[in-house]
Amino acid sequence: MPARARTRLTAEVTDFSHHSGAFADRPIEMLAELRERGPVTWSTAHDGFWVVTDHRDVIDGLADYGRFSSGFGPAIPANPFGTRHIPVGIDPPAHTTYRRVLNGWFGKAEVNRREPEIRALVEEIVKGLRERGSWDFVTDLAEVSPGAVTLGILGWDASRRVELLDVMARGLRNAAATDPGTVARNEAGDRWIREQILAEAAERRAHPREDLMTVLATDPIIDGAPMSDEEVSDTVVFLLLAGFHTTSGALTALLVHLARDPQLRARLDADRRLVPEAIEEIVRIHAPVTALARRVTEDTELGGVAMTRGDWALFVNLAANHDPAAFPDPQTVDLDRNRAKSVAFGWGVHRCMGLHLARLILRVEVEAVLDLLPDFEIDLGRTVRSRHLGIGWFYDAVPARLPVSPSVATPGSRA
Repeated sequence: MPARARTRLTAEVTDFSHHSGAFADRPIEMLAELRERGPVTWSTAHDGFWVVTDHRDVIDGLADYGRFSSGFGPAIPANPFGTRHIPVGIDPPAHTTYRRVLNGWFGKAEVNRREPEIRALVEEIVKGLRERGSWDFVTDLAEVSPGAVTLGILGWDASRRVELLDVMARGLRNAAATDPGTVARNEAGDRWIREQILAEAAERRAHPREDLMTVLATDPIIDGAPMSDEEVSDTVVFLLLAGFHTTSGALTALLVHLARDPQLRARLDADRRLVPEAIEEIVRIHAPVTALARRVTEDTELGGVAMTRGDWALFVNLAANHDPAAFPDPQTVDLDRNRAKSVAFGWGVHRCMGLHLARLILRVEVEAVLDLLPDFEIDLGRTVRSRHLGIGWFYDAVPARLPVSPSVATPGSRA
């Protein structure tokens, strides 16, 4: 028997796929069942990969970029928008160089400086919802403000948000597709987005501005030279994907949770200081990024199983944050719990670069909704959770409205 086959017999073998409809139907339960079978299991799906569901093993693996490399892409199967996303798709020391360039734009001080403009943007959007009386929190808020903020930092025209979102959402929904026609459409979408990025880069080289796109296109970064077109493209693809989608998913998860937990909503209504803690707890429970892929760089061991160089491993953030050994009663919202080891925003050197921006946008959005739409009602019967939870915890529809005031009967009228 070949050595690779022998090592895999030490672990439970499953056909688990995080992109399947079965997983979308009962994600928390399925991950708990996997963890019960073993902290690390072998899945035969997507040409085979390790599934890591135990919190301790997830943080150990994500922290160890020497044994578990990001350099082959963050997704299983490969992301339809490429595998070398910068900086998340590369390891130190190059990762450190690229991230240093971006940190100035996404660090806490810079994000706090932008709060007034972000708040003004969000409040304008939410006031529009109030005037309409009914809306969908997905398409009318969650998919609007994060994308607009991201494009603003890059210096792109915010009106391009819709076409960019459409191409990215279609690609991510079909990330695991094998149908040749769908794969071809994904490839066409990737080419189109990269063409838009390089057109923006060329424009900045000709006409520099005070924006991140100009920095990426013109500033000396590696050995005194600017990024290549490929590097610029790989960086901006990552910023667009992360900026548009993860914060969007987190907001809708939070609002749906509030609709199902009126006591928590009442607490936030009474004390806005609890909003940041509620955000952290909700993103722990409903991870904006379901899992992160790594490539095994050497024959090694994790969670009691032997792994072989070249194997793929999927570190499931969602499972780690529901591990009762790390978070007692993990599905319960506890605003006072210790979340220092939550992996909602990743772990190790690749921990989410935009977490400060995401936290700010989410806080401002929640505060605006509670302040300006105090009586909003979500129609839970028509709320639709995504069938593609392998990417992150998303909703396709979260319809909502303000209550309709009963008409006042006039004398002589019929009730």
